[in-house]
Amino acid sequence: MALTALLLLLLAAPVIADQPAPVEDPAKKEYVDPATLKARADALRDAVADMSVTDISVKSRAYGFFDKLPSQSLVVPTGTYRRMEREPVTGKPGSVDGMMDEADARIAEWKRTRVEPPPPALEATVAQARALAEAKNLSYDTQDELAPNQMGIFKYMRDRFDGGLVKLNARMRMLGILVGDAFTYATVTHEAQHSLDRAAGRLTPEAEIAGEISAFRTQYLWLKLMDPRGERMLTLHSQLKLWQKNESDKRVKYALGEAVTYLEHLSDVVSTNGDEDELRKLVLKLGYKDGHKHSHGDGHDHGRSEDSPTSA
Repeated sequence: MALTALLLLLLAAPVIADQPAPVEDPAKKEYVDPATLKARADALRDAVADMSVTDISVKSRAYGFFDKLPSQSLVVPTGTYRRMEREPVTGKPGSVDGMMDEADARIAEWKRTRVEPPPPALEATVAQARALAEAKNLSYDTQDELAPNQMGIFKYMRDRFDGGLVKLNARMRMLGILVGDAFTYATVTHEAQHSLDRAAGRLTPEAEIAGEISAFRTQYLWLKLMDPRGERMLTLHSQLKLWQKNESDKRVKYALGEAVTYLEHLSDVVSTNGDEDELRKLVLKLGYKDGHKHSHGDGHDHGRSEDSPTSA
C-alpha cells in the first residue's frame, strides 16, 4: 500500500477524534440522582434476599430497574461535573517540527499548572531530541529500513559514543493524522533516551534489555506528563475503534487499525507504572534480547522478530 496515497486518503476523511461527543435530546432522557439510583438498587437486592417475595415480583422489579438504565442520565451536583480530557487532533500529517513544538508546549504547560517540576530525565530527553532534530539527525526513514512494526530506531557506530542517528518509521506521519503529534512524540522520547544512554556509555548490544528498560521508562514519563489521568488515550482509542468498526474503506480501516495498535502499545507502557520489573516484562514480551550481534556493526533494534508487537 502506497503510503503517500494513504496519507491523501486520510486527509480527505473526517477526523472524528477531535469532534465533540454527540448531544442527546434532554427531553428524551430521564434524569435521576445517584442517591435515588442506589436506593432502587438496594430495594431490588433486598427483594431478591426476601423469601416472601415471589419470583414473578422479583423479575418484574428487576425488569423495571435494568430496562430503564440505558435511557436514564445521572444528575451530577453543580460544580462537580468535569468532562474527560480529550487530545486535540487536527488531522495534519505528523512532522518532526510538529512533534518538537508539541513537546515544548506540553512541558511549558506542566510548569505553568503544576507546583512540582517535570521529571529531569524527561526534560533531558526533550532537549536531546531537539538537538538531534536541529543537527538533522532525527528524520523519517525513506529507505524502508524499518520493519512495519518498528516505529523508530537509534543507530550508532560501535566504536563511537558521540553522534548517533534517529530514524522514524514513515508511518508515523500517518499516525500523526489520527492520534496527534503528542502521542507520536512518545517514540521520539524513547529514541532520544537511547541517544543519551549511548553517549554515557550505557547502551550496548550486549546489554540491550537494560537499554530498552531505560528508554521505556522515559517514554512512560512522557505519557504521564502529557496525559496524567489516561483520559486522552482512553477517549482517543475508543473513538478510533468506533470509526474503525464503521469504516467501509479497507485502506482507511487498515490505517485506523495501525493507530489503535499504536495506542494499545503505549497503554502497555503506561500500565507498567514505570516499575523496573514491569518494564522488564514488557521488554521481554516485545522480543528484545541481550548480546545480539549486528552484522552491519551499528544500531540497537534490528534483532526483533517480524511478528512481535508494535515497538516504539
